[in-house]
Amino acid sequence: MMKKSGYYGMAFLVFGLTLALIYGGSVILALGAAIGGALLGGEAGVNIIYNFMLNNLNLYSCLTYLIPGAVFLLWYYFAFVEKRGIKQTVSSHTRRLTPACFGWVVLLGFAVQHVTSLIMVAINALMPSVMNEYTEMIDSSGISEYSLLWAVATLILPPIVEEVIFRGLILQYLGKAGASFIVANLIQAVLFGIFHMNLVQGIYTALLGFLLGYLAYRYDSIFVPMILHAIYNLFGTVLVDLENMFLPDVLLVVIILISVPLLIVTLLMIHFGVGEKKKKAGEAVQ
Repeated sequence: MMKKSGYYGMAFLVFGLTLALIYGGSVILALGAAIGGALLGGEAGVNIIYNFMLNNLNLYSCLTYLIPGAVFLLWYYFAFVEKRGIKQTVSSHTRRLTPACFGWVVLLGFAVQHVTSLIMVAINALMPSVMNEYTEMIDSSGISEYSLLWAVATLILPPIVEEVIFRGLILQYLGKAGASFIVANLIQAVLFGIFHMNLVQGIYTALLGFLLGYLAYRYDSIFVPMILHAIYNLFGTVLVDLENMFLPDVLLVVIILISVPLLIVTLLMIHFGVGEKKKKAGEAVQ
């Protein structure tokens, strides 16, 4: 059996490979596309490929997640699923889920998304230049170019792949290394923030990562943080756009302000298991 210190190494190995495969892979993809364009059409071919990628950023995002997704899903399977079997693993990850759980997660996603707006207001007040750079990056990212491909690139691939990496592999390896849940959750959350490679997103995703880790622990499930992650991405794009289009500024401010007590109340409901299936006597935590 691997020594406890070895599990720390595994956790950071996963993180290092994540950066290499996703960010290194995106660079290789861009270079490969440029080289292919140059071979087919010279400078004009490069420009055609560049413009195609610029106009299809969601496709580019999907492609950058495919190989890391395959690698880490297989890693998670062989590390934590194979010995127990798929059926038993799915059963253990769903045994505490109820309709109430999904209701709390939706409310949590709504609250967290609007608390994020408060965090951005604070960042803008303290570091306006940093916030401007972040806004420019988001505006050019294709995140609001809604389509089926957008749904895959925003609501499916990142929640699945990132949750398997951070709340699946890294959090569990840190736990196996002997770290308390609070310490393990804090480490993976900080790594999750670093993974996003910019200060603004790093701050709010680190906080989000801590919450996602708590949900994975609270429900003994990787599926719950996946669901919240997808809801958070959905609300941060479609819902925010709809609110800005149809709601007056005063109402937006009210919604953002009430998001703080809503977040607290929802977390209390989750913590105390309101609407949750009760464990049977003698049932072991998986």
